[in-house]
Amino acid sequence: MKIIAIGQARLNSSRCKKKMVRPFDNTSLAEIAIKRLLELENFNGVYFGAYDNEILDIAKKHLDYKSIIKRTKEMANTNDMILSYSWIKDLDFDYCVWINSCHAHLRPETIDSAVLEFKKGKYKSMTSVIEKYNWFYNQKGEPLNNLDPKTQVTSQQSEYLYQVANAFHIFNKDHFFSKETYWDNKINDPGLYVIDDIEALDVDTENDFIISESVYKNIHK
Repeated sequence: MKIIAIGQARLNSSRCKKKMVRPFDNTSLAEIAIKRLLELENFNGVYFGAYDNEILDIAKKHLDYKSIIKRTKEMANTNDMILSYSWIKDLDFDYCVWINSCHAHLRPETIDSAVLEFKKGKYKSMTSVIEKYNWFYNQKGEPLNNLDPKTQVTSQQSEYLYQVANAFHIFNKDHFFSKETYWDNKINDPGLYVIDDIEALDVDTENDFIISESVYKNIHK
């Protein structure tokens, strides 16, 4: 089983302008993501894809040239998942671990542990999740947990649900490019790997950037 790890980044974020290269404490989200790849173990290769020169220049400071793949402008500017990832299609691997470059707090050892768990063969794919203890309702207002109002407990004691963190996904290459999905969305496909709330901090918006950077400054001071 050949497993590779990949990261990718682009500049054209609409909700948080140039978030990947903006100062983030004394570094940047792109640099954190790129350097994290170097700390990984248990992989048959690590790769980083980008189109923009500002990001590619950061990658060249840390990665071997064989690990850097220049994406096309179309790949970097699309919301089409298959086109966005088409830069990995010619790489030699069976499974890919996509790592979200916007998760500054995701630890390399967490990714390595997830891969070791995946290699045991129980799961066809895997994704990162966090446990959420609360009362949940669907869009119709129907309760999803704590169904009996007579036995409702505090949110901290409630039945928890899993929320996808989008910190990393592990998926099969052939399945991804043939079915154009990460997984079949059944039990154990994906397997759910729990990470902590700090590792799950993502940067999509300006507020997310402020929060994540503040936590990073506190952790790394």
